[in-house]
Amino acid sequence: MIIDRDSEITVNEQFMRLIQPYDEELLEQLRENLFRTPHTRLVHTWNGCHLDDVEVYKICKHCNLTMSIQVMDFVDANEAARYICLNQLKRSDLATEYKKYLIGQLYLYEQALNSTTKHCDSKYAIASTIASELFISAGTVQKYNLYALAMNNIFDQDIAFAKTILCGKLKLSHENTIELSRLKPEEIRAVAKSSLQENVDHITLSYIRNEVKWSHIQPRNPVSRRERSEAKIRNKVSIRQMPEYDPDAEVNSLCLTIDSWISSMNRVSSSDNFPKITKVASLKLMKKLSILEHTINVIQESMVERTVN
Repeated sequence: MIIDRDSEITVNEQFMRLIQPYDEELLEQLRENLFRTPHTRLVHTWNGCHLDDVEVYKICKHCNLTMSIQVMDFVDANEAARYICLNQLKRSDLATEYKKYLIGQLYLYEQALNSTTKHCDSKYAIASTIASELFISAGTVQKYNLYALAMNNIFDQDIAFAKTILCGKLKLSHENTIELSRLKPEEIRAVAKSSLQENVDHITLSYIRNEVKWSHIQPRNPVSRRERSEAKIRNKVSIRQMPEYDPDAEVNSLCLTIDSWISSMNRVSSSDNFPKITKVASLKLMKKLSILEHTINVIQESMVERTVN
């Protein structure tokens, strides 16, 4: 059917998570294509919500272009979301992290639909079906499922932060994504706010821990962004600062230990029980003293050679 530009379609935030934003170049190509080919001005909806043609809708509305609306017949939101995932996975500009997320989400939606239709397929069977269609392993699909669950936790706290990660503008390993998602909501938001403000391009585990630590510091007076950054740098320097190099440190420590040995040996030899020790104890002590004597001789010879040279 035909719809005029004043008609409104609602936005489902869960669906929008599944759509990788277009960069400026692709948006311009889409705009030009919509002007040249009217039949591409097609917007798909379900239950009054946008699916994955939001940009087409925005351009047509902004430029006063007539568009066609196709209402899709899906059984529920899971089937609608699966449709979006499959469409987005066909994109040639899809970022690697977004692809992982979409595959993981697709696995979740397929499980939900399987439960609804009572097919009773095993989780591995569902993963295997997806894997065969995408030419990856079932284990990889299940791994991406964990990644998608972690990213959903991050999405719940900061949408812009999550999109930045999925678009590849902010590097975050699979393992660190899982770790980040396990933090408290306020801690995730603290890491998100800091990374976006400071325009970092790579988040490490140490960065996450440092931001979480900082987020629990409650200053009496407001701290500027510059003061905060300087304080963080000082904190990192103090943590990483190595002690001043001392070549005699180990020898001095050994000397103190030897003094302790001498005191212990004098105490044992002067003890009233020393003449009464068993043969086994005597042999054991003689063996240890011989080893000690040999070690002392080796060190002394090394010191003499250094002195002569």
